[in-house]
Order: sequence, then C-alpha cells, then structure tokens
Amino acid sequence: MVIPAYNAGLTLDRCLDSLDGQTVRPFQVILVDDCSSDGTPVIARDRGIKVVSFLERRGPARARNEGAGLAEGEIILFLDSDVVVPSDLIEKMSALFEADPLTAAVQTLYSPYCPAADPVSRYQNFYYFYALDRIRENCTATFATWCAAVRKDTFLQVGGFNSSIPEPTVEDEELGYEIADRGSRILLARDIQVTHLASYSVAQFMSRRLRMARAQAKSGCRSVIDRLLRRYINIKETGTHHSRWVVLSILLVLVSGASIIASLAGGLLGLSLWRWLLPLASAGLLLSLMCHLNFFRKAASYFDRGVLPGFVLLCVLDMAVLGWGVIVGTALFIMGKRY
Repeated sequence: MVIPAYNAGLTLDRCLDSLDGQTVRPFQVILVDDCSSDGTPVIARDRGIKVVSFLERRGPARARNEGAGLAEGEIILFLDSDVVVPSDLIEKMSALFEADPLTAAVQTLYSPYCPAADPVSRYQNFYYFYALDRIRENCTATFATWCAAVRKDTFLQVGGFNSSIPEPTVEDEELGYEIADRGSRILLARDIQVTHLASYSVAQFMSRRLRMARAQAKSGCRSVIDRLLRRYINIKETGTHHSRWVVLSILLVLVSGASIIASLAGGLLGLSLWRWLLPLASAGLLLSLMCHLNFFRKAASYFDRGVLPGFVLLCVLDMAVLGWGVIVGTALFIMGKRY
C-alpha cells in the first residue's frame, strides 16, 4: 500500500486508524512524505509505518512512483491520506484480484456521504461519487487514486504515473487511460466505498476545480484523439468519469456568460443588445442545468430536496469555473506550457 502525503496531519491518523482495523492486515504500508511542514512523517513513523521523505516538493505522481518502486507485493494499492476505508477493504481487494487473473486494476468509489456538512463539501463529494456511479458497466477507464489498486506488473508496463505532472490533477486519470488503452481491465468495485474527510470553502473549491480543468485541457491537447476526443469529450461513452452532458453544460454556461458580458458591454456603448442577449443567456443556463437532471435526482434521493437549491447554484458555478479553466489551460498549452 502506498500513501502519498503532504501536510496531512489533520486526517492521517483517521486514515491509519481505518487500516489498523482491517480484517486482513495490509502486507506493507509505505508513506511517501512530499516535504511536509506539519509533522506528517512523525505521525506515520510513530505508528510503525515505513516513511520515505522528499527534501523538496516533487508532486504526487513522483511520490506514488517512489512508493511503488519500494513495494514488494504483486498488488499495489494507492490510498490518499484524507480518506477512511471500510474494515474489509484489503479482504475484498484481494478476493477481486484472485477471482479474475484478467483484472489489472480495481477502482473504488467515494461514499455519497462525507463528514463535512457544508453545501460546498457535500456537493464536491457527491459529484465525484456520482461521476463513477453513473457508469453502467462493471469496468471503467478511470483510475482515481483516492483508493485504487493495480497489479505491479501492469503498473510497470505502462510506466507508472506521468512524473511531468507537478500537481494533484490528472496524473491518475492518465494512468487509467494508459491501462485501458492497452486492453487491460479496470474493475469498478461499487461495493467498496471510502469516506472522504476533506472540506472546502467556496474559494478552495473554485481553486481546485480551476486547477483540475487547466490540467485536463493540457492533457487533452497533448493527446487530441485518444484523450480529448475519446476520454474527455466522451461523445461515445468510454467508461470514464467524464460525461458528455457535463461537456455540453460547460459550453452552455460559457455561451451564457459571454452573452451577459456582451450585453453589459453593449450597454456601455449605448447599444440595446440585452433585449436578445439576456434571453439567450437565460436559455443557456436553463439548458445547462437540464444536462444535470439525473445528478440532481440522485442527490435528492440520497439526501433530500433541501440540498437542491445549493447544489443548483454550485453546479452553475462549477461549470463556469471548469469552462474558464479549459480556456486558460488551452491558452497555456498553445503558449508552450505543456504541463
């Protein structure tokens, strides 16, 4: 098991507690400390965990690759330091790999529920749960390292995580696509759900989504056919957590935003563009929200309808931030910033 960690002091104990409670003990646990300043490595060492510490920030891709290189088992389980896992995680993971030699990797889900009660954290957590839960097949092209396992020989064959990616963004996505594109099977284990301990302010949420969208835009530009068209835009479902309806929603929100800006600019110039631009913007926003009807229905079934006003507002904000991130990421790529 490999746990990359950076300033994880607030959540690491609870994560490690859940490992101590396993029905089957993990064969090996390696924590790779990415130059933390809050005592993260001390917490791990005090609990008998093997710790590898970087002297400078290298990013999660390099941290996971370092840990994988030290892993002695045939299966490598990657785990984030801010999740709590069920007590039968190792038992179930082992059984899934033993049951089918063709299974190259196993992907788990976030639980739809999280400890944080604020609307922003609930929305973000449920969004990630839904993004994978909506996939109809039992296999996926997604490898999300909050809790996912892969055979070591498969991991080595695809070259591990892309260490050129400096931030926690698409390094795990790209690994999953590499595995799937080689014809290997990533099993989607819906019955294994982990609890995400993170909470977000609105500013943190926007910053995170903007960073992710920029990275995804660059990733798509680096491989237009295999990633941008096939995996991200995902017109024909290919088992990723990216939905073509989300892509359409982002485009509609961008059109609405451009219409509002043009209307305001026209007003400053004495033009009455608002007469037709504002209705266009309103229609775009309405159609954008309709792209997420299944998401809203699912949220209401897990919580109650009281969450919907907040989820609707956050969804519009989310699509706007993602759209802007795609624009910025594409521009940066054109300017030569590939990562």
